[in-house]
Amino acid sequence: MRSDEVAFKRATGVSLVGFALHTLLTLALLLYGIFAHDPSGVTAFTAAVLGLPIWLAMALLFHQHRLERIEAAEAEAFATSSAAQASVFDESSDDLRTAARRLSWMHRLLMPGFSLLVGGLYVAGGLWRFTIASADLEPDGFIPATDYSGWAVAIGLAIGVIGFVFARFVAGMAKQEVWANLRAGSGAIVGLSLIGLAMAVAHGAEFVGVHQPLRYLQTVIAVFMILLGAEIVLNFILNIYRPRRAGEIPRPAFDSRFLSFVAAPDRIATSISDAINYQFGSDVASTWFYRLLSRTLPRLVFLALIMFWGLTAFRVVDPSHKALVLRFGSLTGEVGSGLVIKAPWPISTVESFPAEHVNELWAGTPQAHDHGPILWTTKHTDGDERFLLVQPTPGVLDTRGAGDLSLMACEVPVYYVVEDLEKFTNVASDWIDPDDPDAMRKDVLKAVATSEVMRYLSTLNVEQLMGENRDAINAEIFRRVNDRFNDPDGLDAGVRILFAGLTSAHPPRDEDVALSFEKVVTADIRKAKDIEQAKSKAVVALAEVAGSVDKAEEIVRELRAREALTDPDEITAADHRIESLLDDAGGEAAVVLLKARADRWKSVMEYRADAEQQSSRIAAYKAAPSVYLARMYLDALRESVAGARLYITTSDDPDVQYDLTEIQANIDVFGIQKATKE
Repeated sequence: MRSDEVAFKRATGVSLVGFALHTLLTLALLLYGIFAHDPSGVTAFTAAVLGLPIWLAMALLFHQHRLERIEAAEAEAFATSSAAQASVFDESSDDLRTAARRLSWMHRLLMPGFSLLVGGLYVAGGLWRFTIASADLEPDGFIPATDYSGWAVAIGLAIGVIGFVFARFVAGMAKQEVWANLRAGSGAIVGLSLIGLAMAVAHGAEFVGVHQPLRYLQTVIAVFMILLGAEIVLNFILNIYRPRRAGEIPRPAFDSRFLSFVAAPDRIATSISDAINYQFGSDVASTWFYRLLSRTLPRLVFLALIMFWGLTAFRVVDPSHKALVLRFGSLTGEVGSGLVIKAPWPISTVESFPAEHVNELWAGTPQAHDHGPILWTTKHTDGDERFLLVQPTPGVLDTRGAGDLSLMACEVPVYYVVEDLEKFTNVASDWIDPDDPDAMRKDVLKAVATSEVMRYLSTLNVEQLMGENRDAINAEIFRRVNDRFNDPDGLDAGVRILFAGLTSAHPPRDEDVALSFEKVVTADIRKAKDIEQAKSKAVVALAEVAGSVDKAEEIVRELRAREALTDPDEITAADHRIESLLDDAGGEAAVVLLKARADRWKSVMEYRADAEQQSSRIAAYKAAPSVYLARMYLDALRESVAGARLYITTSDDPDVQYDLTEIQANIDVFGIQKATKE
């Protein structure tokens, strides 16, 4: 097709029509998002409104091409006219072509800058809506309403069909080289068409009871915007390094390659054929097999999709599980484990639940961590502990004389299994989270169990909770929780309680409180230690004294019995029995007793010997008094001079000279002994 002003004028008109149609579809999304209060509709409107500037940019670009063609035609006509030959001025043709310079400036600066602006807006808008969508995906976030699902399906289908048909029309025009830049417009409206179809599918699934597509729709649209903006920025960078041919119309960066393929899917087959021919080095696309496959491929793909859809009529329920069969969200029956045949999705769905699986919840403080020792002075759980109000220790009053309350962290696990699946699924059915349907049921069961535990434990005091009566407390907790869970007029959850009871109780984590309790425990331990040490010392002492503990206890009993006696004969008999027991025991007491007896015998013998000796002396004196006295005198004299030198002389002369020198043996240096006189 010729690149004349008529062609560009038609492209300009198509761009303006596309802008008007895109605007109408965008306004439909805006009205739906406002009246339905659907965040996904607002996100879809944000994505749609960012595509409007692309149509305006194309209309402006094609209009400038039209002006350039008109200017070129006028310049060519003027150059061949007689007026140009008669002109006295020799002006350059480039200086006269203002529209061409403006068009060149638009391709070099305006379109790249506008592409960066559009890409940045897509990324910024996508991040903004993604942040909101992430908050809605929290457990307590937005739960989609279904009041306007019918309107959403209708609007989405209308946008999808109208947008795709117009995108195919524009993509067909873009096959002509002169209208090649219309690909950007077809990509913009086909992106809007995809968003509309996604809305229709998500709300249609919501209408039949499948919540996940609508819950994630806003996130998907936001991510789509971010990826589209990133592609535009990447195209801008690649356009800088892409070589340009003379006379080629540049392709703007906001022309999405991905959306262009969606708008013209026939190009995908052509691209695949060209790639295969290039790889094999021959015209494979012209062979009979490839042509047969290309003709039958859509039918094969359709047949495969039908088969996959038919497979959704079969579902295998795992062992130890039960399942509920739902038809358009309504319960039709309960099945056990094994193969389940039902209507295909989305007509019928199967929700499986563990029937024999043991579930647990914690009615008091969260479960204690399993790393490191659990002490009163350390944190018990990885999260925040929850404390219950209980009665204070009996006799403890506050400063105003009124009874105070105490805080206790009580771990109360509840283990249960689901027996009646239909009753269990009816628990909190109006507040079910689409992503985790069991979470709300567990929250309701936990709230009910916690209320019963708090109500009962508030009647007990600290000593009872930390005392020995744990079995009775657990039995009462089990009874109360089981009655609330299976109350026909109340919750009626259809579960069987396996265990519900108090496993741990401790005061708040406080250094002073912990030390006070530890002092009591330490005192008890020290008391028990002292008692055991005293007992061990008593055993050692009794064993040392009496040989054994039994003998010692028997001797003590005899001694206590002797103290109560008054008759001398009985006392003597008791003494004999005690001595006999001591002799038989063989301990230190027996040794002391035997030693005392030996000392007594020795003393008696010594005194008896002295008495016999005195009797002999009296008899000797009576027989010969003078001889006895002389002997005694001499004996006394002998004893007194024993060890002294005695010289006996016959002279009465007091002037007797005595030589009192002594002979002493000396040894000389030669070892010769000789006598020297000193």
